[in-house]
Amino acid sequence: MNDAIYNLSLKQLRAVQAVARYSSFLAAAVELHMSQPGVSRLVRGVEESLGVRLFHRSTRHVMPTQEGLIFLPTIHRILAEMDLSVAHLASMQSDQSGHVIMACPLAVANRMLSGIIKQFRQSHPRVTIEIREALRSAVIQQVRHGTVDFALGSFMESNEDMLIEDLYDVHYHVVFHHHHRFARMAKVSLSELQGESMISLPPTSIVRSIFDAAAARKGFRLNHAVTVNTIGTIFDLVQSGQGIAIQSSLSVDSHLGPMIETRPLVEPCMSSKLSMMRHRDRTLTPAAQELKNCVEQGLKIGQFESRETTTNASADDL
Repeated sequence: MNDAIYNLSLKQLRAVQAVARYSSFLAAAVELHMSQPGVSRLVRGVEESLGVRLFHRSTRHVMPTQEGLIFLPTIHRILAEMDLSVAHLASMQSDQSGHVIMACPLAVANRMLSGIIKQFRQSHPRVTIEIREALRSAVIQQVRHGTVDFALGSFMESNEDMLIEDLYDVHYHVVFHHHHRFARMAKVSLSELQGESMISLPPTSIVRSIFDAAAARKGFRLNHAVTVNTIGTIFDLVQSGQGIAIQSSLSVDSHLGPMIETRPLVEPCMSSKLSMMRHRDRTLTPAAQELKNCVEQGLKIGQFESRETTTNASADDL
């Protein structure tokens, strides 16, 4: 056996497979849309490369040799895997099938996307979707590393590797049990949160760090009595009367319960932008592009608009 084995072509392997299937060079030639001498040359080239005969030839029969019987399963496996891969790649060129990975903040991943995903899956039932829920910092890291097709989130720093499309404004609210004193107010200032037990995300949350800094500028510290990792747990604890929380309009729209009320947070009034993000060098498959378009359309038409309107400030995050 020599180095020529590494130069065997798929065309040669298909010729060997067809001859073995039909026990005939003529039938193989018909299947491959070739001349019989052409098929014979392909098979002979394989045999010369391998240094063995693959077929016993006679005027009446063509039968695999012992060496041919050993080699044929390998040919079948190689060609089957190649055909499967080609079919998969071809399906990716259609928006009717494929796998799409998107990332989004915890605030968005609950009810916010359910209507959009439902609509998309009705028209694209063969597309599988993976939604990665994370804090804003983790969402952005996944986009930067190219491990997701696109993401929803907010973005403070400019970055030449990112393509960012703003969708709409996000505002901030105080969330509390309906028996809380804030229920008698039309709006709540940050200073009025002094001394209140806060239900908060970890210190790595941008929302928490922004309002911690704003409180410090006013001369006090927010009392983070309970720290949790999910938005749903925050609302569960608020509903049970364990404290209050500062949440974005996205979270309020997704998680507001029957025993929870909210008021816009003022002094300072802060807002951010919900944006669509993706890596500049990542090319979207047709399926990913279709889902991205569907998400953008669902959000831009006001399907999940904020409940209150405030003025913009330089703060950010979900």
